[in-house]
Amino acid sequence: MHLALSSFGLLLYLFAVALPCQAAKAIDYSVVAEYPHSTSSFIQGLEFYQGQLYESAGGYGRSQLQFRALASNTPTASAPLNPSLFAEGLSILNDKLYQLTWKSGKALVYDPRTLKRVSHFNYQGQGWGLCNDGSQLIMSNGTSQLQFINPENFTVSHRITVRENGKPISWINELEWVNGYIYANVWQSNRILIINPKNGHVEAYVDLSTLLPVSLRNTTTGVLNGIAYHKASQKLYVTGKNWPKLYQIQLNRIMSR
Repeated sequence: MHLALSSFGLLLYLFAVALPCQAAKAIDYSVVAEYPHSTSSFIQGLEFYQGQLYESAGGYGRSQLQFRALASNTPTASAPLNPSLFAEGLSILNDKLYQLTWKSGKALVYDPRTLKRVSHFNYQGQGWGLCNDGSQLIMSNGTSQLQFINPENFTVSHRITVRENGKPISWINELEWVNGYIYANVWQSNRILIINPKNGHVEAYVDLSTLLPVSLRNTTTGVLNGIAYHKASQKLYVTGKNWPKLYQIQLNRIMSR
């Protein structure tokens, strides 16, 4: 009898695992406003903090960190990286700015007001995108996994796998925490995924393939990358690598937890 119940329980478990995930919903958007953006910025990270827009730009020999006013294309302050480092995503938590590097395995820590580097952490693997949920950093590394990280020592508490309609999605890139969800760019894609942080399921997505007009594109124009959420005003901003514009967009459905 015990064996029969165990077998039945196993069948129920296998049946539940095999059930397809709910299909990700497509969300429409509208453009609310547009702002200047430097076409020399190979953008890797974007975030608002205390009214300033922070940006991490990549490239060996040209990586830098800067912040500026939204309407200005002139940095208020900037900090170049060592030419051996390729800057990636950034996030600001507990009044510290964390910036990833691509293949160097280093997270650089700054004072966000001065961009003075105050410390660094080492990590395994590549660094791509970074955001935070108010207590932990959340990091992408080019795979389908997101790592939840203690900001005090950069140890990984747990991981989730990003799946859309049950299929793992690799090349998760720039990240932003918005109303209890993780918004994510995907390298070589013009979609933003809206991810449930508890299980990694993509619950919705926004297709921004037509956001930047063809007339503003050239041979150096890269893909969509860069998501910033201004929490106080609940405004969402996006841009791309070497794009001449940064856009405020409005989603037609609010995703909140």
